[in-house]
Amino acid sequence: MRKRFRSSIAFKLALFVLCGSVAVFSIVLLYSYVYSRQIILDEAKGKALNLALAMSRKIEQQFIAVGKLPKSLAGFLESSAFDQKTLFSVMKRMVSDNSEIYGMAVAFQPYAFDLKTQAYAPYFYKTGQGLQFCELGTPKYDYFQQDWFHIPIELKAPVPSEPYFDEGGGNILMVTYSFPFFYNSDDGKRMEVRGVATADVDLAWLSKLIEDMNESQKGFSFVITDTGVFVSYPIFDYVMKESLFSLAESHHDPRLREIGRQILHSNNGFLDAGTSFSPEDSFLAYSKILSTGWTFASIFPKDELFAEVSRLHRANFLLSLVGIGLLALLAVLVARSIAKPLTEMAMATKKIAVGDLNIELDAVHRTDEVGILAQSFTQMADGLKERDFIRDAFGRYVTQEVVNRLLNSHDGLKLGGEIREISMMMSDIRGFTALTANMKPEDIITLLNRYLGEMVDILLDFRGIIDEIIGDGILSFFGAPEPLEDHPERAVACALKMQQAMAEINTRNMVDGLPMLEMGIAVNTGSVVVGNIGSDKRVKYGAVGPDVNFTGRMESFSVGGQVLVSQSTYERLSSILVVKNILEVEMKGFEHKVKLYDVSGIRGKYRIALRDRDEIFKVLANPLTITYFQLSQKTVSSKGTLGTLREVSQREASIVCAEPLALWGNIRIILHGKHEQISKAIIYAKVISVDDANDVYHVKVHFTSVSSQAMDILEKAVCD
Repeated sequence: MRKRFRSSIAFKLALFVLCGSVAVFSIVLLYSYVYSRQIILDEAKGKALNLALAMSRKIEQQFIAVGKLPKSLAGFLESSAFDQKTLFSVMKRMVSDNSEIYGMAVAFQPYAFDLKTQAYAPYFYKTGQGLQFCELGTPKYDYFQQDWFHIPIELKAPVPSEPYFDEGGGNILMVTYSFPFFYNSDDGKRMEVRGVATADVDLAWLSKLIEDMNESQKGFSFVITDTGVFVSYPIFDYVMKESLFSLAESHHDPRLREIGRQILHSNNGFLDAGTSFSPEDSFLAYSKILSTGWTFASIFPKDELFAEVSRLHRANFLLSLVGIGLLALLAVLVARSIAKPLTEMAMATKKIAVGDLNIELDAVHRTDEVGILAQSFTQMADGLKERDFIRDAFGRYVTQEVVNRLLNSHDGLKLGGEIREISMMMSDIRGFTALTANMKPEDIITLLNRYLGEMVDILLDFRGIIDEIIGDGILSFFGAPEPLEDHPERAVACALKMQQAMAEINTRNMVDGLPMLEMGIAVNTGSVVVGNIGSDKRVKYGAVGPDVNFTGRMESFSVGGQVLVSQSTYERLSSILVVKNILEVEMKGFEHKVKLYDVSGIRGKYRIALRDRDEIFKVLANPLTITYFQLSQKTVSSKGTLGTLREVSQREASIVCAEPLALWGNIRIILHGKHEQISKAIIYAKVISVDDANDVYHVKVHFTSVSSQAMDILEKAVCD
């Protein structure tokens, strides 16, 4: 009897459930013990990051508010006539009315205030006795050599200074926001820099703010510059004298050096700082102050974060004991209720095993999972009966082997396509071959991958299908394989978005010392064949047809930063496109000229607009002699022709020559050096307009590639 009881399903089920429960609760306890620290850490990490982000934003708002004041003062100095009395009145009012600043100065270029005064820099600042004034333009304080003055002068742009101790000025640790102001011509255009308007921030408020927010008994917070120098720190001797990297060097702490790298190369984060900042094993949370490039960081000791772990573990242990007891009781009850119907189903299984599909489980009258299992078991038996009937019946018409093949096979990949209207896009980097001719292979790969990575992401966002990537060129289409009602609109919006993304790509290229890129794009809408193209061993989903070739020809007429749209695409989107210019070009295979639309924006649901790229030409006082060669496909003509370069802008130039040039053709220009000797100053350009005046041709070209030697010659010619 005892042996039979031990072998029964009820006993085994109860025992297995009980043992499983004990095992599960043991794993839960172990998991809780091992990972409860991680649970608390995740919560602490979120709170710490939120705190760091909130503090960095609070500090940033203070700096942003200060940055608006010198801008306003500079605008006043540029747009208004003023004397010393008016200037002093405006400065005193700004310093008095704005509690967030310590002082303001207006520093003029030599003899820029008047012809008798070389150095003139009035400075108003706050003290305990009220508003004070001092003149910074003294022999003891040469403000022309101060970073807050000469850096914005050189850059011709507003610049926040590194924190510094202003000896001779405020005599405090401060940050200066400098905003250059300019002479204005009669027509309102800016000319050379006249001086700098500044606003000073006393960094004492920063230390006080950080001190007030610190709630930890052992933790603390600090602020570092974008080079790792401490602006605020509990140890005062570190401020402006030490950095994360100097401490890492003096303490021989490679972890601190790695922490410094991570902080400076990311906007926010949560790191294990160990004992790098204090004897306590700690975590570090940080967030970047975007307007200054500084970083706010807080130290959180681990023993304070994990104080609740032990209590949580004890509570889990008690709950596990209670749970095991309840599950043991439930296991016995469930085992008894399941044992009987399972026994009946076991007997039915034996019948099916010997080929007898006539089973009866009607005695199992249940509506729970066991009852559902019994019903499913009966349905399975009925399904097996039906399958065998179909197999036997079908086997009377074909052989059994054919039946098995038909039941088990799937359709393979079929070759073929369909005619469909889609929108195609072709993009290409202007002058890529010339740009990369002297670059290292690894730099070319970095340049190309950065460009293609950004472009592919944008194409996927707009549901574009990439047909081919050929070097620096991309052929893609919209509207297949899944139909898209708005494929022309998507294609144009995607092209504009890709052109916008070039600014970010070029910013990163400039930081890495890589050349600036310009891209031309063409968009066309038409009917083509789309589908699986290839062979049984190699298949590609793509598009073929005359309109694909036409898109490639369109792209050859584009210049950098331009999106050209065909007549067919324009007709579908004319009400929402912003057209900058209409080009009429001659194409091979077309009897009449073809209209192409230079699109600078799109309205509707996408609302994308390119920045205005109007060129500002500078007439050269000493025109440059050039030799130009016409290009056919990728071949340079062996015959060079002399010409004169008379006007130049950032991306275009105007030349005069005695022979006509093909409109939209490509040319190679060599700038002559001294004594009319041909130099290595080479420019590749596209002809965008040709005017004939008495057999003298005035030609405007758009640069596609400019060598460094050519750039130097052009810059010197503009400055002459």
